[in-house]
Amino acid sequence: MQKLKLEAEAIQISMYIDIILSILERHKDLSLCKIMLFSYLIKKEVFMPRGIYTAKNKQDIVYKAISLLSGEYEDYCENVKFILKSIHLLKLNGNVTVIKSMIRLLKGREAKSYIYEESPFIQKAIEASKTMADRQFMKEVMNSV
Repeated sequence: MQKLKLEAEAIQISMYIDIILSILERHKDLSLCKIMLFSYLIKKEVFMPRGIYTAKNKQDIVYKAISLLSGEYEDYCENVKFILKSIHLLKLNGNVTVIKSMIRLLKGREAKSYIYEESPFIQKAIEASKTMADRQFMKEVMNSV
């Protein structure tokens, strides 16, 4: 049973590593709180595609992305530990650097296709979130869940 639990954790961490590298390759750097939310949403989108919002949405796109988290507090909290372990492994292996709360891709990686790629909507939401302060972003996340 313990071995199965460890294997499941390793799979979760490897999925988040792929997602985080994909995000950082496209967006170069992003704060920890934003990486946590958007990597969770990307993973969730792969397994449960909803299609509520599209890339045609232009107003309040960050708030709409955060609203996708609504009602998923426990699942999000459960996934945070995997996301943090993924970032830790990426840092240990020299793939990313963490300065204050910003995570930045270190190694120049060749463009590769990732298993978990962000939708155009999530891509726009990530770019729009860069203008929002982390404190305000986290307030909105906490209000949504």
